[in-house]
Amino acid sequence: MSKLKILQLTDLHILPHAGDTMLGIDTERHFQQTLKHAHATHDHFDLILLTGDLGQNPCADSYRRICQHLHTYHTPCICLPGNHDDRELMEAELNDDLVSCRKHLKLSTWQIIALNSQKIGSPAGILSQEELAFLKRSLIEHDLPALLAVHHHCVASQSSWMDTMQIENGNELLAIAERFPQVKAITFGHLHQELQTSHKGIPVFATPASCFQFKPYATEFELDTLPPGYRVFELFDSGRLQSSCYRLPINMSNLQTESHSY
Repeated sequence: MSKLKILQLTDLHILPHAGDTMLGIDTERHFQQTLKHAHATHDHFDLILLTGDLGQNPCADSYRRICQHLHTYHTPCICLPGNHDDRELMEAELNDDLVSCRKHLKLSTWQIIALNSQKIGSPAGILSQEELAFLKRSLIEHDLPALLAVHHHCVASQSSWMDTMQIENGNELLAIAERFPQVKAITFGHLHQELQTSHKGIPVFATPASCFQFKPYATEFELDTLPPGYRVFELFDSGRLQSSCYRLPINMSNLQTESHSY
């Protein structure tokens, strides 16, 4: 049975200048390592999906460097904004035939729908009524199995400090997904940790960050020592999907685990 293979990377937190570090980590180097490991391990992908927080204190050059790294792999890429991103700058700089901020893509027998959950001036997320209308319209107009991608999480993670930063109207997203049986999964970033759960039979995923991770089930900011990771989706013509996360085989000895914020 033929299948599509999608690489999800998230929470890059690329800094303004190459070689800059945050919490002891060179986030850009880890992004490059993650891309390299994914392709060395899984070969070709049909799509790369970047689910937000591409930049930390974003500037035009940080997005340009991200674009250069992605172009190395000659693979279509969809980028969507997180709470740390400058959406307008992203859309200006990530805007070519290969790497873009497009919101809807038909890929063989599937559709990929990218949603903007950015709430300006807040680490939390929200989906505007225009964004929810776009989602409904896409599902009405295209009766194909759908993978929904967004930055913020729409279900509780059991990390209480992170759950103050969910999509505030995530119930509206879930209600739409329930109405359309072609919605096969929802995936997001933001949590800096792996999560696999479901909502009324719809698989729901979070993907590890390509930089540093947060400790699961934490009540306040706490770093984990797990290495960067990524998620791979396999989408089958039948509408079935399967997904797994993978980690870089590196030691996070430089991570400043005593930090209380970033």
